[in-house]
Amino acid sequence: MASSLPRIYTCSDAVNMVDYIDIDYSTLGLLNVPSITANANEDINIFVSDKTKTTARINFSQKFIGTVYYTVIGFN
Repeated sequence: MASSLPRIYTCSDAVNMVDYIDIDYSTLGLLNVPSITANANEDINIFVSDKTKTTARINFSQKFIGTVYYTVIGFN
């Protein structure tokens, strides 16, 4: 029986006065919807929505200028 291998995708994006960003991690070729964590260099609330096997949306509690850091963890 073959086992699935974990895949981890880590990235950061510059943010400039937006409510959300859409991320694409389709290159991972995941079998299921992954776990996603996100944080920023500013004191704001962040939550992830609209998760699929290839994309997700990272939402912010307010518009800000800074950097958002995120990690996608799944299996292929």
